Amino acid sequence: MTTASLEYKISARPSPLLSQLPKSKPSVLGITLARGGSKGVPRKNIREVAGKPLLAWTVEVALECSAIDQYVVSSEDDKILDMARQLGAQGVRRPVELSADETPSLDALIHALNWAEDFYNTTFEIVADLRNTNPLKTVQDIYGAICKLIDTEADAVIGVTQLEDHHPRRIKMLWNDCLVDVWPEESGNRQELTPDCYIRNGSIYAVWAECLRRGILFNRSQNLRPWVMPLERSINVDTELDLKMVDLLLKER
Repeated sequence: MTTASLEYKISARPSPLLSQLPKSKPSVLGITLARGGSKGVPRKNIREVAGKPLLAWTVEVALECSAIDQYVVSSEDDKILDMARQLGAQGVRRPVELSADETPSLDALIHALNWAEDFYNTTFEIVADLRNTNPLKTVQDIYGAICKLIDTEADAVIGVTQLEDHHPRRIKMLWNDCLVDVWPEESGNRQELTPDCYIRNGSIYAVWAECLRRGILFNRSQNLRPWVMPLERSINVDTELDLKMVDLLLKER
């Protein structure tokens, strides 16, 4: 897509809902990748979190989001596919060769996109990659990210959260048992560290299908825009501790 002239100021506040979708909006396919294997948290996609399987939290908000025209869950695992169908999603059987730990998510997304276009006999213009490992995103986050993609004509809009305590200026490398700055650290309080920095939170990637097929998702472009989310909606489940944290936060909703 072309670079839009409209610039959005990034702030620590969550991104607002930018607009209502136009009546003639681009067609949107929602995709969730959910492998059966997981090293950090075994079988995490079907682990219970706040009374539901982890997968259910993403499927439910995806199906509730009016910006999404069709929604699929891609997996090589029979139990996950059955669960996805029971929750109301369309299952996509992913080839085993696209389900290994080292397989890029980009390849699995393109496979799901091609499968869905054949299955629904249509062409999708936008893909919303909704990561199952972040169950804290809301319908408003998904809707807003898609709106921003359309409004700005960005190549992709990515869910991010601000780095505060883990600002890059505080990060060190170890070299011969000495601490070495990755980025020169300023003196002063943690709250005064500049510039404001953000990290992908593994929740939402809204991308034009043509860009996805060119290898653009979270890199390879100078026209990526943020969907800023607060820390309490930005936990990515990679460890048992992460699982306990999201369980607590979801129970408090």
